[in-house]
Amino acid sequence: MTRSAAHVLAASLQAHGVDTAYCVPGESYLPLTDALLDFPKIKLVVCRHEGGAGFMAVAHARLRNEPGVCIISRGPGAMNAAIALHVAYHDAEPVVFLIGQADRDELGRMTLQEMNYARVFSDTAKMVIDVIAPSRISEAIARAFHVAQSGTPGPVVVVLPEDLLYGPCEAEVLGPRKKAITAPTPEDAATAHTMLQNAERPLVIAGGRLHGPAALADLTTFAERFMLPVATPQRRFHTFDSRHPNSAGRMINRAPAALLEVMQACDLLIVLGERIGPSMSQGFTFPRAPKPDQPMIHVWPDPAEVGRVFEPALGLGCDPHEFIKAMLAMDPGEVSPARSTWVEQLNKVHRAVMAWAPVSANDGVVFGHVVAAINRHLAPDAVVTTDAGNFSSWPARYLHLGQGNMFIGATVGAMGPGVPSGVAAGLSTPGRQIVAFVGDGGVMMTGNELATAVQYGVPIKIFVANNSAFGTIRMHQARSFPGRVTSTALQNPDFAAWGEAFGAKGFCITAESQVEQIVAEAMAHDGPAVIETRISLNHIAPGARIDEIEAR
Repeated sequence: MTRSAAHVLAASLQAHGVDTAYCVPGESYLPLTDALLDFPKIKLVVCRHEGGAGFMAVAHARLRNEPGVCIISRGPGAMNAAIALHVAYHDAEPVVFLIGQADRDELGRMTLQEMNYARVFSDTAKMVIDVIAPSRISEAIARAFHVAQSGTPGPVVVVLPEDLLYGPCEAEVLGPRKKAITAPTPEDAATAHTMLQNAERPLVIAGGRLHGPAALADLTTFAERFMLPVATPQRRFHTFDSRHPNSAGRMINRAPAALLEVMQACDLLIVLGERIGPSMSQGFTFPRAPKPDQPMIHVWPDPAEVGRVFEPALGLGCDPHEFIKAMLAMDPGEVSPARSTWVEQLNKVHRAVMAWAPVSANDGVVFGHVVAAINRHLAPDAVVTTDAGNFSSWPARYLHLGQGNMFIGATVGAMGPGVPSGVAAGLSTPGRQIVAFVGDGGVMMTGNELATAVQYGVPIKIFVANNSAFGTIRMHQARSFPGRVTSTALQNPDFAAWGEAFGAKGFCITAESQVEQIVAEAMAHDGPAVIETRISLNHIAPGARIDEIEAR
């Protein structure tokens, strides 16, 4: 029997190990949704907005260290998903976006919802593949998965004309191509080893390309054997246990001055699996761009990225786990006696920074109280997701995480991924505790994916930080235009009732005295829950208050 191109496409997805795909249904790819009925091993998750579906695919890629798959309709659907493409590109997450297109014989006529995706996504996709011949459809999928994972991971767009999916196809179903994993050359490994031995105050920054239990366990062994302090970059906090004595703190956006002051005394930076963006580098000041003040070893899986912005003393375009393996294969030798004191110094400051000292406000609950309470209920393998906003600085500062956890947030700073990422966590790695931190701004953008969580039985706990404002913009407004408040105030719903309307359990914290009991009840609830906290706007972030910013 002759198969349709859509059937070959579905078979190709299964051949690549896809078991979950995220979509908003559309007529431009209806043959594919029909074909997937014949492939019951692939769960097609129906979302409520293409942006939410895209964010879920990005989170899936981070959780599973494999390409996420997002299927969306042409034109408006593609543009709704554009934000997720942007996040996947900047956050280096492998995602394959399958996007519908108008019929081939109508292209160029400005037909219904027609777009030139190669132009539109030229700056946010690693590749855009237009499938014109049915015989090439499986080849296109194989190329998309390969390119999405190679070098610097990122999104690939596969464009599928509607008429092509309906048509016959005799193409062979192709499976995945073996991923090339590169290791450092013996000469580079020896150079790195010598630099490590000679350093008295080295500092390791361990980023998101270090993935999975084996890589993270080897990172810990590396730190212990070579007596190294390890810091984690913005929104990659799970890569090293914050309670470990070698933990050197978090390179968060606007990191505490006390921690940065000690870190900057390092005499060697080893950046593993981190691209080095503006948040981690404190606006390209540490490490300083283009030439760092300290000798730097930069390890990233794409040689084109190493040296693109920074001039490292040693740049290695290889897998960061392979680099660690190469170091562990060598004798650490006689490390400097000063190394132990250096590790203790950084860890002491880090522990002081993460120690929650309760403070109160007269305009709402200081969100740190909620984060401190969550610390007491967080499972060792919990997935924590966050949206963008100043509220996220509280878990970034005070929430303890270990290597069994996973912290997901867009390092590019997009609003909206918090709830969809949590839903993806429940679908792609079921059985784990899921905590999502969102602000009252971001939750109104993609919080409708709570409906998806309820539909598929994902027991997500959504903590809504409600200060009735776009808080981050309000803070910048206070700094740049003190006393001139405009365009940041929000009129919000009752979020607890909003959650109940979706079928979740609703809670509302309005006073510090309620925090412990409500957090405990919410975390113990066996289904999805929305926990609204009426938080202080004045206490906009740890160590920052609106009134003090305006006074300056």
